Amino acid sequence: MVKELMLSISIRKEPEGGYSVICTDLDVASQGETIEEATENIKEAVELYIESAEEIGIMNEVLEKLGLTQEDIEKEEITIPKVFRTEIPIKLTIEQ
Repeated sequence: MVKELMLSISIRKEPEGGYSVICTDLDVASQGETIEEATENIKEAVELYIESAEEIGIMNEVLEKLGLTQEDIEKEEITIPKVFRTEIPIKLTIEQ
């Protein structure tokens, strides 16, 4: 049975060119020359991460990291608890 998870990613334009991307739900990262390439690369990286987790028997830990249980996975629809991202101002004093 195939189920679909919606995971959060953050994409950052790198000063030297290209984009870095991280799946914040699983702490998996990748990169690409374009936003589209970075997005495809992170999908592949996450799929490989999940496949590896299944192979080495740590899928329950991955589910726990996502805030899910085995019972959640058996449901018709899988809902990951939402994480909200915001920005906060931090004062930074730089001495020269």
